[in-house]
Amino acid sequence: MPSWNIHIAQTERLLARDSAVARAVRDENAFLLGNVIPDIMVGYMVPGIAEPIPYRVTHCAEPSPIPKPREREFWDEFVAPLAGALREGDWACGRVEPADLRREVDRVNRIHFAHRYQGKDAPAALDAGGARREDTVGFERSLFDLTLGAWAHLMADNVWNTRVNEFLDAHGGKPSEEFRIKKQNDFDGFGKTLEIHTLPRETERLVRTASAFPQYAIEPAHVHDALVVAHEIVRTNGVAVHAPYMLLTEEFFSSVFDEVLDATETALAERLGRA
Repeated sequence: MPSWNIHIAQTERLLARDSAVARAVRDENAFLLGNVIPDIMVGYMVPGIAEPIPYRVTHCAEPSPIPKPREREFWDEFVAPLAGALREGDWACGRVEPADLRREVDRVNRIHFAHRYQGKDAPAALDAGGARREDTVGFERSLFDLTLGAWAHLMADNVWNTRVNEFLDAHGGKPSEEFRIKKQNDFDGFGKTLEIHTLPRETERLVRTASAFPQYAIEPAHVHDALVVAHEIVRTNGVAVHAPYMLLTEEFFSSVFDEVLDATETALAERLGRA
């Protein structure tokens, strides 16, 4: 909690707004993968993890029914050293874009329904464009953005889980199996309503960067399997309505979703000094 569709949606919103995050991130492809990395090796979301890493390790969290990741600890140990090692030119380099299913659908439609596009300009090839932009981005920069994305995931989990705990306290509830089922139902329903379009592109650079993730290495096969899961999530997301919430409320989700964006942007601007 929250699920990948929520993490991806919040990543898209952060990169789309005039935010400290959007100004800081250069390898958006690596940053997007980073935003789901803490869940990959836990083994719940991605199949085939023969030796899973406990949630308490991947998320820097004490075991509890609703754990709150210690995002500051992760920042100090992994993000700050990478930021300090970057040269000034690394902050002003080009951008690496993730994949966008809207462009992929357009590309496939142009192949199968060419007559519909006669006289219309074809969009630039996504992979070719991304590859050109990668030439201006150093590997250290990609590794920083990947790790920054993982921190953003922990920040999001911390805020969401803190607010869920407070909601329970305010309504006289306590963690239980019944609560877990209701909470998961509500988060699944909310997450499905979010319109999302982007997912990490599986490139040699991205695979190499994930292998160098400073907290623990992620094997290429696990990166591939995670991207398959992400593709299916993005492809099937964006429903108009959801089942009635069993525990939480529309106001809760709307408020906390925006709070995560603001908290992430504020913390990054303060700690990097690059607002």
